[in-house]
Amino acid sequence: MKFLLSMIMISSLSITSYIIAEDNPVYEANKAEYYVNVFKEGKDMDDLMRWSKEWAEWASEGEPGEVFKNYSSAILVPYYGYDLYDFDVIWVGTSPNPEEHYVGNEYWLNNGQKLFDKLPVTFPQVIDTWQRTVSETPDGTAGYVVYSDCKLGEGVTNEQFYDAYYAYAQAAKKLGDVAGRKMIWPQTGVEPGWDYDFVQAVFTTSIGEYGKNWTNFWGKSEDMPELEALTALGGSCTNERSFTIVPVKN
Repeated sequence: MKFLLSMIMISSLSITSYIIAEDNPVYEANKAEYYVNVFKEGKDMDDLMRWSKEWAEWASEGEPGEVFKNYSSAILVPYYGYDLYDFDVIWVGTSPNPEEHYVGNEYWLNNGQKLFDKLPVTFPQVIDTWQRTVSETPDGTAGYVVYSDCKLGEGVTNEQFYDAYYAYAQAAKKLGDVAGRKMIWPQTGVEPGWDYDFVQAVFTTSIGEYGKNWTNFWGKSEDMPELEALTALGGSCTNERSFTIVPVKN
């Protein structure tokens, strides 16, 4: 399950004031949970999508609708990657703050048994995380995401890196970049021995947009001072893997 763990850690960073974007970083950290799904015998994606539709209806009406009004969820389907056979898909759910997130967890445990019994999957690993947005796609949607495991440069703090990354993302938008970016920190559920500082997530509205972004933006990025400043912080990323994103509840 090391593959999933990598998804779950994204950090924050800061750099000298002259390269910080004109506005200070505005994205607050929020909560996210990742369920590694393995299909039960005889079950498949169609069964999970039917269950997800039923769950989304339950979580959008009456008392559950109030509890989960700010909870968003999606299913991550592996696309490119290595060693993907340990699981089938990943369920990701996000909440704006810890109180809403854990109230939702408690409500699900106390009131979701009927739906739980119908689940077509088991989940051998569940990771509870913090995550922070660096930038969004132009329309705020995501259909494809690439994760990589990253280490900070020597002596660089999370806050230093986040601030430099934020400045870079804002400058990149002006050159036509259409990718969104996130950083995520795990709290519980991480496999012992995972030896990275954070996971980088880069996402676009579709697979096609991810490809277009290489053509439309990266050819213009060579002389960006913000990219140079980010690169100067050092560190490295490895083990890229990608997923298509199937929305469940917005």
